Amino acid sequence: MKQIPILLQEHLREPATTWCFLLRVACVGRWEGVVFGFTTLDVDLSYDDGAGLIAYRAENGFKPERIQSAADFGVDNTDLMGWVAATGITVEEVSAGLLDYAEVTVYRVNYMDLSQGHEVVMFGTCGQTKCHGNAWVTEYRSLMQQAKQTISTVYSLTCRAGYGDERCGMRFVWTDGVVTTEGDDPDRVFTASGLAGAAGFYDLGIIQWLTGSNVGLESEVFSFEAGGRIRLALPAGFDIGAGDTFRIRQDCDKTFATCKQKGNVLNFRGEHLTPVSDTSLSVPGAYVRSVDAA
Repeated sequence: MKQIPILLQEHLREPATTWCFLLRVACVGRWEGVVFGFTTLDVDLSYDDGAGLIAYRAENGFKPERIQSAADFGVDNTDLMGWVAATGITVEEVSAGLLDYAEVTVYRVNYMDLSQGHEVVMFGTCGQTKCHGNAWVTEYRSLMQQAKQTISTVYSLTCRAGYGDERCGMRFVWTDGVVTTEGDDPDRVFTASGLAGAAGFYDLGIIQWLTGSNVGLESEVFSFEAGGRIRLALPAGFDIGAGDTFRIRQDCDKTFATCKQKGNVLNFRGEHLTPVSDTSLSVPGAYVRSVDAA
């Protein structure tokens, strides 16, 4: 059962009310400890929800829309929207993963009398985030949605182990690198001339940024060319500049053929012999076997 302070309940029963939403976003990962506050009101508010005083800003327009919730085990869902302002969240930060798995709490308060306390309208995490020009939309995921996620082991054609973890057993080596030249796509392409290796040596590999605008982030390598030219699978988040330092390692494509080539077949964590569907069938995993008439 939802608990609402008595004074706030009495105010919400009145024919004319003065309430608004407060949105608290607590970031994780690289931005651990960073907390943002936004309000649907047209002026800024400062409110202490018990975890410290936070300034809830109005200028970013970061707000929930189409809130859907139910008393049963259905998943609560909505979208959280925002756009660029002089302060607050930027599109570049969102693209770099600022809102990934961030903790979201939505309060309802009486902005004319904050001493009445708050109602917790939603609590969960951010999900998929999309950027459109100077605006972004991120998916809200309730705790019920998280409870419905698959946590048991499932079968797959490719290996489920992470390259180099306890199940895989392979050992990888990190190699330090320095960006010497920026590419034509500043957040995806660059050259680190000090890296040795034939073309394709670091394909599908992992980069960890040690300095520069992307410090603390990880990127996946799409292609590696002889001479150290690297193209990332996705934008790094911020532009990559000459002098940025990183470390890079190989990874694998998780196929049985690659595992066999590396001599690690006994640790392959996949079911590569599972029958797959015929191209003419629409049911995954089904197959047909022709039988001659007697």
